[in-house]
Parts: sequence; structure tokens; C-alpha cells
Amino acid sequence: MIELGVCDPDVTDAACAAYVQEVSSITRLPLKDVPAGADKFVAAKQQQTGMPVVEVQRTLRSLGFFPGGKTDGICGYRTTSAIRLFQEYVRTIEKLPCTPDGRFGPQSEAHLRRWLERGLTPYWSATVEQWRAGALGASEYTSWLALLEQVKQRDLARPSRVLTLVNSGPASDSRKVANWDFRSAGTPQLIGIRREQATGKFDDIFVMLLKGLVFKFQGSTEPGMSEDPRGTPFLTPGQHDYHFGWHKRTYLALRPRGNGVFVVRSKSDRRLDEGDLANGVEVNASINIHWGGMGQSRDVKSWSEGCQVLNGAAYLNALGEVVDCSSFCAVTPSEATAVPAKKTRGAYTVLLDLVTALASDLPGSDLRYMLLNEADLALAPTLAATLADAKAKLVRL
Repeated sequence: MIELGVCDPDVTDAACAAYVQEVSSITRLPLKDVPAGADKFVAAKQQQTGMPVVEVQRTLRSLGFFPGGKTDGICGYRTTSAIRLFQEYVRTIEKLPCTPDGRFGPQSEAHLRRWLERGLTPYWSATVEQWRAGALGASEYTSWLALLEQVKQRDLARPSRVLTLVNSGPASDSRKVANWDFRSAGTPQLIGIRREQATGKFDDIFVMLLKGLVFKFQGSTEPGMSEDPRGTPFLTPGQHDYHFGWHKRTYLALRPRGNGVFVVRSKSDRRLDEGDLANGVEVNASINIHWGGMGQSRDVKSWSEGCQVLNGAAYLNALGEVVDCSSFCAVTPSEATAVPAKKTRGAYTVLLDLVTALASDLPGSDLRYMLLNEADLALAPTLAATLADAKAKLVRL
């Protein structure tokens, strides 16, 4: 069985140590400081009765699930993501038995060999090739990029009060409006849409733009409970730079790339209004993009103190189909970190796998996060209708 930490027998101790150092460097946390559990990499060499790790890596790379992946014989985080992404594809597109848990055993090997024998490719291959060639035609993907550019030009000309504070603020991972960038180097773009009325539920939509593809997830852009006497922190609208790291030293999430993003605190309630801007913006390094349990009906509460939180119940794939993850999605952190792992973080894990595996050939380990307000969708009525349809589909789960 291949799973996180398993290495081929010929992998040297030095190569394993170098991998651990690489992870620690990228995440800015020594791996030794991560508590034991299903999410901690611990190198384990073992003889394989089936495919060796390096062959799995090479095959997933050739099929398009791991385009920039290393073929080093080490089942690290990106390799585990590529395995899960393939398993998820078999489960949801081919409708065949396969649990996307990142554990590569006889069932997953049989599916992978079947793909090799039949010369199968993912449904997104043609779109990705068009995107690479700069030949992508009009699509939902290009419509989202056009909307983001519209918002940028509007806010350059007439910045809101909060964006004026961002533009004049100190160095941070929140970009000034003039530096918003939606196209260079193909960096994955995640868009969060904050509702006009806070509900305290996981009922916001997140849109992932990646290589010409559009995926949609549900969650919350609202802060939950806060005991900070300064007030509840709201992430400012606009574009922010994120990078892989650990959420509470427990599992991989997206963290501000450097010293933190801008927030505005609301002292009176969980609503942000003009009066809250009197104290300006502050740089906050703890506003992560992370997992928040199961489904829409659950309250945000302590899941988020300003973080952007995705739940795991379901998502919409790039074909616009609803994918139900509830049968194997954990509800509590202890379920997701148990060893041996019996539950995953469901749809949230899919988002991470898209960035770490499908985007593994793109420069760096970054993601740009654009927080929009629901009112911004008035600039693109067709996208507003598409988003309303996505909400209607996801709310049923």
C-alpha cells in the first residue's frame, strides 16, 4: 500500500531528509513541530508488491494528473494529492468504486493500469492544452477573468474607503489595487464572494480558476466568533497572496505568503460598516484559507476568526456537476487526523489537490485569492445567474 510517507526501497535517507527540509521551507514550519497524525509525513521504506512509488508518479504525470510532479520515489504531499485527484476522477466521472483517500492499493492500481492500457485522458485535457497555447475561446473561465479586470478598473478609478486604506497601508500580502494580477504565470485564482447579509452559515461560494477550468466550492467568507476585545476581524476585499502552510500545525492549508493580510475589525457586531473603518486596517498573519467541517447547515461560529473557510460536503466540478463528498467527509478535526485515516476533508481536499497536483507544473506554490462583494456581480449578470444556480444545487446537500 502506497500512502503519505512511503518511499521506494532505493530512495536514500539523504533524499528523504532533503524532502522534509523542502516541506519545512515551503510551509515555514519545521515538520518535526507538526503533531503526529494522518497529515504528518513520516518516511517509511517498504517493499512493494505492486507498482513502486516512482512508477505511480510517472504514470500520473503522463496522464495529466501530476504534470509537474517529481518522479523521486517519495510519496510526499503532492504525490498524495495526485493519487487522490485520480481516485476522485474515477469515483465521480467514471462512477466506479474508488475512495479518494490518497492510499494507493490494488483497486487504485487496477484503475491506473486500465487507463494506461486504454489510453484514457481526463475530460479537461483539451481545455488545458488550449489554455497553454493561449487559444482558449470564450467560456465561463474567460468571463470570470473579464469580471475581475472590470472590478480592478472600477476600483482604480473610484476606490472604496476600505480600498483607499489598503492602497495607503504598510507592506502586506494584500495587494494594492494597481497590483491586482489575474493572468501572469497562470497562477491559480481563488475567488470568494461575500454575501450582502451575513448569515453565520457556510453558504458563500468560492470559485477556483485553474488552467481554463472553473470549479466551485461552498464555505464562508464571514468571521465567526471572536473574543478579541479589538473586535471581529474581516478580511478586506481585493486580492491577497497565499501560500501553502499549516493550519494550527495540524493540516495543510493556505496561509498569507509573508507577513499577513489586511483586516478591519468590527467592534459592535459581525457586520462591517463605515464606522468600523475609523481605526484603519491592520496586518494579520492568521487569516488562513482552511477546512471547516461538513455542510451548509452548520454554523460558522468558532470555525473562523476571520479565516476564509470551506466545508467538505460537496463541490461543482469543471463540468458544472454537483459532486457529493458526504459519505467520506469528516465533521470534526479528530475524524480527519485519526490514524489509520477513515475520513477525509472531502471537497476542501479536492481544492488543495487541484492546486498541488494539477497545477504542479506552474511556478512556485502560490495562489491568489480575490475577495469580491456580492454586489460586484452586477457587472456580470450571466455570472451572477451561474452563481445563483450553483448555490441552489449545493444547498440541497
